[in-house]
Amino acid sequence: MPRILSSPCATRPAPPPRLRHCELAADRLAPGRLRGWITAQLTDWQLPHLVDDLALIATELATNALRHGGTTALATLSLAGPDQGPRTVRLEIQDSGPGFDPRECAPAAGSGGTADSCGGRGLLLVAALSTAWGTLNSGAGQLVWAEVTA
Repeated sequence: MPRILSSPCATRPAPPPRLRHCELAADRLAPGRLRGWITAQLTDWQLPHLVDDLALIATELATNALRHGGTTALATLSLAGPDQGPRTVRLEIQDSGPGFDPRECAPAAGSGGTADSCGGRGLLLVAALSTAWGTLNSGAGQLVWAEVTA
């Protein structure tokens, strides 16, 4: 009778996927659902220390996408970097809105101005909490992204 050998890799858990997507309904509850989804993903990736900052960033970006896009939006969360050492989590929110120029939302240096021309201070929070953030326009709408380094 042939002997069956077990593979040493068979007992190791599979690593969690490093790219996840979540469709956001066009309703006022979507940012809260997104926060819960992000909490689960970061916990799965063993990055719970990023939950507070990334949940706040997600709330601001999702609220803007739903307010200005007016339709469903797609959230993408990705993890880049080695299993050990510095890693980057990137959140992208794609909507079908017309987009905006983020430079219009930042007060000019020394002007004493505010970001009120963009409807509030949400993007100032995104800028303060993220390592980097920006926007990309496409024929289908706008993608706003933010990165946080673990």
